[in-house]
Parts: sequence; C-alpha cells; structure tokens
Amino acid sequence: MHEDTTPVLVVGGGLVGLSTSLFLSWHGVRHILVERHAGTSVHPRAWGLYPRTLELLDAVGVSDDLLAEAAGFAGHTLNGKVESLTGREISVTRIPEPEDIGDISPVARVLSLSQDRIEPILLRRARELGAEVRFGTELRDPEQDADGVTATLHDRETGAERRVRARYLVAADGAHSPVRERLGIARQGRGTLRHQISIVFRADLRGPLGERRFAVCRIANPLVDGVLGHDDTLRRGTLIVTHDPRTDPFTAYTPERCTELVRAAVGVPDLPVEIVSTLPWEMAALVAERYTEGRTFLVGDAAHVIPPVGGYGANTGIQDAHNLAWKLAAVLHGQAGQALLDTYNTERLPVGRATMRQAALRLAARAGSGGAPGDAAVADTLSVMFGYRYRSAAVIADEGEQTDAAADFAEPRTLSGAPGTRAPHLWLVTEDGRTVSTLSLVGRRPLLMAGAKAAEWYEAAHAVARRTGVALDVLRLGEDVRERERSWHDAMGVTESDAVLLRPDGFVAWRTTAALPSPEHALETVLTRVLARD
Repeated sequence: MHEDTTPVLVVGGGLVGLSTSLFLSWHGVRHILVERHAGTSVHPRAWGLYPRTLELLDAVGVSDDLLAEAAGFAGHTLNGKVESLTGREISVTRIPEPEDIGDISPVARVLSLSQDRIEPILLRRARELGAEVRFGTELRDPEQDADGVTATLHDRETGAERRVRARYLVAADGAHSPVRERLGIARQGRGTLRHQISIVFRADLRGPLGERRFAVCRIANPLVDGVLGHDDTLRRGTLIVTHDPRTDPFTAYTPERCTELVRAAVGVPDLPVEIVSTLPWEMAALVAERYTEGRTFLVGDAAHVIPPVGGYGANTGIQDAHNLAWKLAAVLHGQAGQALLDTYNTERLPVGRATMRQAALRLAARAGSGGAPGDAAVADTLSVMFGYRYRSAAVIADEGEQTDAAADFAEPRTLSGAPGTRAPHLWLVTEDGRTVSTLSLVGRRPLLMAGAKAAEWYEAAHAVARRTGVALDVLRLGEDVRERERSWHDAMGVTESDAVLLRPDGFVAWRTTAALPSPEHALETVLTRVLARD
C-alpha cells in the first residue's frame, strides 16, 4: 500500500475543517484535508458570521468574496411567526439595524450568509494557497504515537486505499466525531436538547413571499411546527422540524412526506417541490473534556456542540481553527517549541465551555423554562465574540495581576490591552498614507509595537530577531505608523516609552509596565516563554 506523508492531516471538510485548511495554507503549512462526502455542504445549517470571525477571514483574503456573496440577503430583515407563508401572520417584526461597532472592529457588520454558500469560497481560497483537499475520502483507523499519526485514506468511489503519515491530526469531523470517540474523549454538558431534521428543497416562493424577506420565519400550523428559511433567489428553502426518533424516526421522512410538510409550511397545497436533501441533527450542549490528545486536536463541533441560539457554534469553531493554525505553523516552521501546542487546549477549552453556557442560557430564556440564574448571567453577543480572555503559557500577565478572577466575558469597549485579550481596534496611518487597523497590522508572525518614545524597544526587537532567528515584525509609533484619532498608548494601557507584543491572532501576549534595565534581554526572555522555545 502506498504511503503519503504530510505535516498536518485534517479530517472533515465542513465550515471549520475548510477554515483550518485555509488558515494553514495562509501560514504556508503543507497539509491534506479529507472529507467523506463528495463535495461541500448543501445544507445551510450555520448562518451568519460575526465581525471577529470576519476579521480573521479578511486577513486571509476572502472577506470581499463573502460580502459579495451575501449582497442578496441585505433586505432579509423580518422576524416572523406565521401559520404559513400564505396564511395568517401571527407576529412579524423587523430586526433592528445592527449596532455600530466601528469603534470595536474594522469589520462593522455581521455577515448574513449560510454554510452552503460560505464553504465553496473558503475551499477556493484554500486551494489557491496550496491546500490539498480530497473529497469522497474517508479516514480509517488513525493510530498515533509519540511522533505522529498514521491512518488509512479510503476512496469511497473507487475503493482504493492509501496510508498517510502525519505529524499532527486535526479532527473537524463533526458532533459525532469518530476521531474523538476513538480517542475515548468524553463530553460534558446538558446533552441532546432536541432532535431536528433539515429539509432542503427547491420551489418558487416568490408568490407566497410577496414583498417580504425573512431572516427568521417560524411556522405554526396543525401539520408543521418549525422554521422556514429561504435564500436570495426565492427558489430554494430549508424547513427545519423537530421530531422524536423513538416514535417518529428519520426514515419516516420520505420525499413524499417532506413535500407535504413543505407545502403546508408555504401554504400552497399543489406547490411544485423538489426535495434536494434531508439531514437529521441534534440540538445539543456538549463540550469535550479536552481538545487535545497527543498529536490530535479537536476543532469545531468535534470539540463543542453549541445550541444554535446566538449563532455561536460556527464562529467559535472558526476561531478554534485560527488559534490552532498559527501555533502549528510556528512549531512546524521551527519558530516555537512543541509545548506551544498545549496552549490550544488551555485557551480554547474554557472559551468553548463558557460559550456553550451562554447559548444554553439564551435558549432557556427564550423558552421561559427557567433553570438559568437570571438575565444578568447572559452576556451580550459582542462580549461573547470579542470579550473572552486567554490565560496560558503563551500569555505573560502584567506583574502583580491576579489572573484567576476575571469573568468569562468582558464588554469589548472596556478592553485596554491587557495580556490575553484581543488587541483594541483603532485606526493608524502607515508611512505610505494607508489607513489600517491595529488588528490588520498583525500577520503571520508576532508583532512588537513600540511606543513613540520607545526607541530602545524598537532596536532591541531587531537585535533579538537577528540573534535568535525568531521571525518578528516590528513597528514604532510615530515612525512606521502614526495615530489618526485615538491614542494607541491609551488604548493599549501603556506609556509612550513602552512596547506591546501581539501574537499572530491579534491577542496581546505581553506589554511592558515598568522600565527594565535591558530591553533586549527582557524581550528575548518574553519570546522564549510565549513561543515555548525552552
């Protein structure tokens, strides 16, 4: 049997798996992604990307394509409950305009677009950057040892098999992850909350919709109690219904029955309907007990299943992928020690747990079922997506700071450059006159930003980079970039004589808080700790 070798093997070609592939490709990490299905998803399960996620995708060159793809959904602003599209309107309201967050993020909007429309864009860009993606390929019998993972790749069409040897395995293989189950990693949480079936169909919805364009449309009639979604062509939709698999199994949802349900939801008894696909899935609240096992890493639904209230699941998964990708790249490129990869679990597991709790609280509040400690425990969406904090070996806290007392999520406008938090966004002007965000300055390498009176830190950074071989970007306020409106020093919580080290994910790794006798020695010590180079 032939054997392939690759630094990283990614299993699962959904939204998070493709994001992992895209981020790895952007970092120049050779890898193979395998997906058992023949192509990208036809189901629009995950809907909407928050600005923090779009910041990450903008950096790798897909935000313009995503925005163009989403243009047709701009007017889909109704939140309704109806007997059917042609029946009585029980309640229909317009979703308020989103809050202006231009002071928080360079991406000032939520992207309204579904998984089936996002995945092809991520795939195309990943391949442009060199990704090797194999659809119709199943991962079998992965076995890991101290140096890597060996598995069989099975071509589902031809039956051909090849062995693959990888240094690392990333499992993006969904809520029922075979990789996670093979490793024996248990999950914790409330478990399965309800069983759902998504029915994707083609039908002409222009007449039943009229001038209305729904973002959310709940259906309530004797035959259907569910949610009906439609795309921007008004010729394709998804009906999501709840079922009890013990008394109403998925196998009972034949094309004929699904057609009947769609017609009842639309309110046109003889509507021509083509059933494209049906998919059973579980609304659940579960988080893996650990995200890593040896050289295997869990991302997305394999690591956490978050109830689809608030739209946190896909966004959290993509942020998992981004956190892991830069660390794998740093290790594989010889810039960091193996122990840096341990911080993936240390950082992302608490975020997954806290985000799952937030979604569960929102679900309980929506249902009025109680069991939640009150509205005060429910964080706003911006805090959940922007306000989490990492506490790990890849972050050096301010001297004297108590690092175990922070809440799960902070209001993002209160963040002020503390290590472990996302760097504040503010606009800066480059030497050539371009206006860029602080977050856009961060690339594939750590970035040291030196204050306007911190020439010694600027010089120390160049000296350390030359001596150690650490790839480090360096910028000085007032020289390489200048402030446009807000003060960078105030935003970062430092003086003009200080410096801040940003990680490739835009999080603050360290900042100076006092004068140090040898900036060069101090910075080398910091980089050694943050990148686990001991």
